[in-house]
Amino acid sequence: MKTKQFFALLALIVLTNACGNVKEAHIPPALTSAVTAVSASLDSLSNSLNAAATGLAQVGADTAMVRSELQRFYNECSFGSEFVFTTPEGILQLVEPAVYYPSQGSDISQQAHIIKAFETKLPALSDVFSVVEGFQAVVQIHPIMAEDRLLGGVSGLFSPAYLIARNVVPIIGDEPFEIWVMEKTGVVLYNTDASEIGLNVFTDPRYDQFPKMKLACEKIAGEPSGMTSFPYYETGSDKIINRKVFWETLTQEGNEWKFIWSGASE
Repeated sequence: MKTKQFFALLALIVLTNACGNVKEAHIPPALTSAVTAVSASLDSLSNSLNAAATGLAQVGADTAMVRSELQRFYNECSFGSEFVFTTPEGILQLVEPAVYYPSQGSDISQQAHIIKAFETKLPALSDVFSVVEGFQAVVQIHPIMAEDRLLGGVSGLFSPAYLIARNVVPIIGDEPFEIWVMEKTGVVLYNTDASEIGLNVFTDPRYDQFPKMKLACEKIAGEPSGMTSFPYYETGSDKIINRKVFWETLTQEGNEWKFIWSGASE
């Protein structure tokens, strides 16, 4: 009896693992490539900010040195729009490039990523929001620590739509599918239809006629990967078709971006 139970259990384990492998095998390679490419860009910025935070901890209040480091970041980073130093009190003290100097002195202490990074003493990646300089951006911030003392934070601001597009568009090419990206909150960070960027799929009236899409996106927001389907517009058309969807999650410094492959169901 025990032998039969053992082999039954073994068969169940093998079947479960096989199903998992089949699921992984069906994830479109382009989707995995897109996540990997964008993750590499974010990692590169994070590594640079971490090195800067470590170095700036040694120079303290030397604002000339801090500004020089911000200028170097701006000149070397291919997707960063702006680099800033924020005081421990949450004041935007130094900014590069010069076009954003008027924002220096702004109090950003109540911005969520500032609160999170300064309270936890850990790097943070913000949700997309309207920055004081007047554009939509995501901020990656690294606290500057001297032992246990917070000296401020060094941050890079960038357009998520631009960062994602420069990595994803070459992967898609002329293939008959889309890859779009949303925050876990439902805000669209990137879409081939630029009019959808910045909309929230859960709350914007544009999506009210697609309840199945909203339900699918709730599932996507809550699970790391998977597949589903829902009716939505055909690419570049007003025609509604059933779209097959796969998704994977990019996790970076406490935030999640959902990468969604979408193509017409066969």
